[in-house]
Amino acid sequence: MSMRKSAAVLAAAMVAGTALVLTPTTATAGTSGETGALSCSHTWSNRDPDGSHPKTITRSAVNVRSGPHAASGCGVVGTLNPGDQVYYHCYTTTQNEGTWTHLRKNGTSMDGWVKDTLLPDGGSNYAC
Repeated sequence: MSMRKSAAVLAAAMVAGTALVLTPTTATAGTSGETGALSCSHTWSNRDPDGSHPKTITRSAVNVRSGPHAASGCGVVGTLNPGDQVYYHCYTTTQNEGTWTHLRKNGTSMDGWVKDTLLPDGGSNYAC
């Protein structure tokens, strides 16, 4: 994980921790209308300037999800396997599940969110 990304994750964790103290039943940004329910929709944009150089997946059965929340039921839109190439767009930090990168599988229209610990180089270094 890059130094810039580490600092952003630390800052987000500190903000989330403060928000939890002030409003313990309300989820952080990206919530649906219900208190405490995390949404599978999250804004993203193609901010990664290394977008012309795809990354090669090295792990098996990496789930690509509709949102950056596995525990909240964001559905699997596809799976990546060793040798698949992907283009990173940007990353986001979740309240309880670390950082996730939005990406697109090379040669397809499949795109979605993958937990950064499953990606080469720890995912994108550019916040959404």
